[in-house]
Amino acid sequence: MTVTLFAAVVISTLTSSVYSYQRFQQQIPNGENVPNPCNRSTTWMGVGHQNLMGRGPQNPFGIDFAANNFTWNGTVCQKDSDGDGYSNGQELGDPNCTWSVGQSPSRTMNLTHPGICEPVGSSRCAYKNTWLTNCGNTKFDCPAINDSGVKNDTLAFPPTSVPTDETTYICHLFRLPNDSDADIIAIEPVIDNMEIMHHMLLYGCSGDVSRITHNESYLCGMGGGMECNSLIGLWGVGVAGQCLNPQLGFRIGPTGYQYAVLQIHWNNPMHKPNLTDSSGMRIYHTNHLRPNRGEIMMVGQNTLEIPPGNKNVSFSGSCAALCTKAVMNQSVYITSSALHMHLLGKSGIIRLYRNGQLLQVIDEVASYDYNTPTMIEFKTPIEMKPGDAIKVDCTFDSTLRNTTTYWGEGTSDEMCYGFFAYYPLIRDFTFCGQFKSVDVCGMKAVMSEHCDLPTFLTNTKSLPTLCSTNCSNSKCANAVNAALMTGCQRDDDVREFIQKRMGSGFFDVLAKCALVQPPPSAVCTTPGANQIPSHCSQIKSYAGSIPLMAFVIYILRQF
Repeated sequence: MTVTLFAAVVISTLTSSVYSYQRFQQQIPNGENVPNPCNRSTTWMGVGHQNLMGRGPQNPFGIDFAANNFTWNGTVCQKDSDGDGYSNGQELGDPNCTWSVGQSPSRTMNLTHPGICEPVGSSRCAYKNTWLTNCGNTKFDCPAINDSGVKNDTLAFPPTSVPTDETTYICHLFRLPNDSDADIIAIEPVIDNMEIMHHMLLYGCSGDVSRITHNESYLCGMGGGMECNSLIGLWGVGVAGQCLNPQLGFRIGPTGYQYAVLQIHWNNPMHKPNLTDSSGMRIYHTNHLRPNRGEIMMVGQNTLEIPPGNKNVSFSGSCAALCTKAVMNQSVYITSSALHMHLLGKSGIIRLYRNGQLLQVIDEVASYDYNTPTMIEFKTPIEMKPGDAIKVDCTFDSTLRNTTTYWGEGTSDEMCYGFFAYYPLIRDFTFCGQFKSVDVCGMKAVMSEHCDLPTFLTNTKSLPTLCSTNCSNSKCANAVNAALMTGCQRDDDVREFIQKRMGSGFFDVLAKCALVQPPPSAVCTTPGANQIPSHCSQIKSYAGSIPLMAFVIYILRQF
């Protein structure tokens, strides 16, 4: 079975060109104030779509508007798209079809929807609104929440001002029910201001939360912070909620998560002032514990560089066999899978390998749509053994871009990830993927096929301090030798990864001290005057700095 998942931005796509629904609202009279025929106290945000939030299939008005090149003029104004006897202009407050972009409509009251025949329940409209199910909303269907003993708590932001910035990440720390152990079995969104909602993520906290702001919302960037890095809940536009596999639960209480950080991404592309939001998530939990604890794991590539003007550009990211062998001590079972890219995403495939051979295709999306992604639920969970590998392949179409597109959290940036709900829980394994060719195995391990990267990181942790003022001391010399013996300085991808982890100037110090205290011949050939030893000459300096743990957290947060 498939359910829509993770439409990570409030966007309508009336054609293959992607614009936000808020931009389309400006192209029709009263576009921001079209009432929802099913609940006239609310608005139908995506006027041209069957979904009230502006994603997925078009409704009759959307079809006509697209056919008219998204232009409001007499042609589309005089049409009666929904067949209810009133022209689109009459319904949208422009009965004489004189409105143009930037003008005030002749009428702003008593509006009706041009794509939905009204009255909705009338005999005249019944056969014309056959597509209208649940009035454009996606109904949350999870029978387990009705079981005996299931409780629910709402984790919602207090009313909070929304900045005029296009993109804002904001977090709030919540104390979870902890009188006894319980399992979260389902999560349902509680949406206050749909106009600016982009997505929500819920992170379980395993560390000390005393340093996190309590009792108020705070700007947080991507992610829940170092102390809260276990992904246990997600929501995006069009998603009704999460209903977990009966074998799986997210443990809360004395032996589970006692705190959680809810992160919301607000999207305000029109830079509107005076907006507020108090959205959140409703968690359903039970003391009837599920057989297994688990969480959501992400697999993919943390660096992308997509050239413009290409119809097919492919990248991949893997949770490598050496990672699963190093981190896993038993099999895990995948209960669901979802592919995630952004606007350039064209197609993708997720494969499981064992002993270097393809075992099975987990998920394949031949025609990817950022606004209507899906999650596949597996009735029989897929076993992944230690030493297995998962590879995510993504193909992008950049023909409409004239500049290079890079990895990033913005909608116009790109990503290549697979998301997997799994059990049993492996601590600090929320992310398993790659930084170019460097394998990042959760929070605790990084690997490379090109050098002994774990040894390098362990032995050089103090190198900048030991060598900052004096390259001639023995501790500095030992650290330099330990670094060069691994050979990690000779691989471009590894060097870039190390630079991000160690901070700005790390390779400056290493190069400087390799000159003053040259390593033995086993490591590098004897240098000439004022020369870096030959195969050590690839030590380079890079600009920029991301502190050690901040970078590890950063690559875990991809929304």
